[in-house]
Amino acid sequence: MNQIRMHTGSFPLVRDVGMTLTSEGWVHPDRITDFNVFIFVIKGQMQVVEEGTEYILRAGMGFFLKSGLHHLGTAGTIPGTSTIWIHFSEGLQDAHVPERVEEGSLQPFQASRTYKVFGPVDYRFELLLPKLVELQEPASFISKVKDLYELYCSAPLFGHVLLSIKTMELFLDLYRLHHDPERHRMTSKSDAVVRKLALYLEEHWESLLEPERIRAEFGLNYRYMSTLFKTRMGISIFHYHERHRIHRAAELLKSTSMNISEVSDKLKYTSPYYFSRVFKKVMGEAPSVYIRNIYKM
Repeated sequence: MNQIRMHTGSFPLVRDVGMTLTSEGWVHPDRITDFNVFIFVIKGQMQVVEEGTEYILRAGMGFFLKSGLHHLGTAGTIPGTSTIWIHFSEGLQDAHVPERVEEGSLQPFQASRTYKVFGPVDYRFELLLPKLVELQEPASFISKVKDLYELYCSAPLFGHVLLSIKTMELFLDLYRLHHDPERHRMTSKSDAVVRKLALYLEEHWESLLEPERIRAEFGLNYRYMSTLFKTRMGISIFHYHERHRIHRAAELLKSTSMNISEVSDKLKYTSPYYFSRVFKKVMGEAPSVYIRNIYKM
C-alpha cells in the first residue's frame, strides 16, 4: 500500500504547509516528489492517483502520499473542495537505531497501561502510518490542522522546529485513532489472547518466565502463543516479560530503599552482575548510574 514509516525517536521534517481551495477543472498535480505529502480534506471531495491506484478523499479523511512515487489527478475532485496539506520528509535517523524495526499489529503500549519507565529502547521502533484515515468526528482534528497552518504562516523564531513537533503530534493522533483498541475492541480471538497474555506476564513480573506454566494457564500450545505474540506485538514473549521486569526493578530502585543486590534477588536473577547487564540493555544505563540520576520518591 506504499505506507510511510515514521520513526518515534525523531520528528518529521516539515518542508511547508498550505491550503487548497479547488476551482472548476482543478486536478492534483502530475508529479514525482522527493518529499512525502499529507492531505486532510476539510470539505468537498478530492481525487488522487498514486502509482495507478485511485483514491477518493472526502471530508474528514486524511491521506499520506509517499515520496518517490508517481502522483496525479484526473477527474473526481469537486469544485470548492478545501484541504490543508503538509509536505515533509522522514526525521533524521539515529545511527544506533536499526534501519528496520520489527513491527506487529499491536504495540506493547496498546496491550498494556502499566508502562511507567521509558528507556532509549522504547523509542527505537517505527510506526507504519495508515495510508488513509476517515474520522467520524473530525472537528477537533481540523482545529489542530488549522492551528498548524497558522503557525506556519506566523513564522515565529524556530517555527520550523515547532512545526515538526506539532506535526508529529498530529500524526500520532491519526495513528492512535486508526489503531484505537476501543474502536477495534477484541476484533479477533487472537488479539484477545495476546492482550491477556501481556497482562499475565506483567502480573508475574517477580517470577522467571515459565513456558510450561503459561501453557497450563492458557490451555494453548506455547510455540503457537509465542508465534502469535511476536506477530501481534513485534516483540517476543521473553523480551516483553524481561522488559517489564526491568521497568519494575527501576521502580523499586527509585521508590524504595532496596539496593541493586536486593532487587536482583527479588527478581530471581542469577547474580547482580547479570541483572545489571540486562538492566543496561533495557534502560540504556547501568542501575548504579540510574540510581545516581534519580531523586528518591
